[in-house]
Amino acid sequence: MKAVVEKSHDTSKQPFDFELVVDFPKPKPSEGEILIKVHAAATNPVDIARKYVGIQESSFPVVVGYDVAGVVEEVGEGVCDFKVGDRVFGDVMKQTLGPKFTGTMAEFAVAPANIMAILPETVSFEEGAAIPLAAITSIQAFELTGAKKGDKIFISGGAGGVGIHALQIAKNRFEASECATTASAGKKTDFVKENGKADRIIDYKTEDAGEVLKGWADVVLDTTKDVEMGAKILKDGGGIRTIAEFSKPEIAKSFSVEPTKERMNAIALDMASGKLKAVIDTVYKFEDAIKAFEYQASGRAMGKIVVKITD
Repeated sequence: MKAVVEKSHDTSKQPFDFELVVDFPKPKPSEGEILIKVHAAATNPVDIARKYVGIQESSFPVVVGYDVAGVVEEVGEGVCDFKVGDRVFGDVMKQTLGPKFTGTMAEFAVAPANIMAILPETVSFEEGAAIPLAAITSIQAFELTGAKKGDKIFISGGAGGVGIHALQIAKNRFEASECATTASAGKKTDFVKENGKADRIIDYKTEDAGEVLKGWADVVLDTTKDVEMGAKILKDGGGIRTIAEFSKPEIAKSFSVEPTKERMNAIALDMASGKLKAVIDTVYKFEDAIKAFEYQASGRAMGKIVVKITD
């Protein structure tokens, strides 16, 4: 099958060591797994970052990708929740920073059935692929920080793939009273207003959010390695988590994203009701998947980058 694979964790090969191949073995579902005919997959910063955080793969090459949306092709032994032909979506890795056993940037992907969900009929495959990792990350971060109704929530980097969806989730699932974020003036500020409904947007190029919003937030989610700034914004007794800075746990703890069926079903419900909308920057053709990862590495994307695998 065709697949985008990572050939090594060689950090001298920048920004990554990926290749689109045409002869990668088609996976088979084991007990508790489903085989998905992939219609769309998405890129994430962690695809590229894996080689920098000490993950030991069991072997190379490995198929790249976490997010998937497609149709069940085959079910493994013991799977009762899904049947052949179901439209499904999710993040296929039980431990985001664990060794790769599967990937989604391919014609077929295996996934544990207990972390997948039915894709609502009103949601396209491209939209379904854009959401899982970003939304699960946001939900888990807000759960860990103890976010609750009426809280003021600050999310750095509101125009990013996690940031723009975290703003929606903070407002519509955790019922924040106000949300604030950082974005550069102009296009990105307009983008965050329209798609994230942020109440306060600080232009990080001209203002210090740590001073402007000092002591403002009950909850802080750092997506940009600005934990010192986040700590200033946090109220005494508030909760802070980071998905970008791993070396300063005394300021903000990081966490490994863990998909669950409960979280995925909640995401599916919010997408079906319109509370959560996928925000997509660009959809690439499968043959241009390497270009999609190059764009991810550039840091210029607003929202998510999706690759359409098949119609």
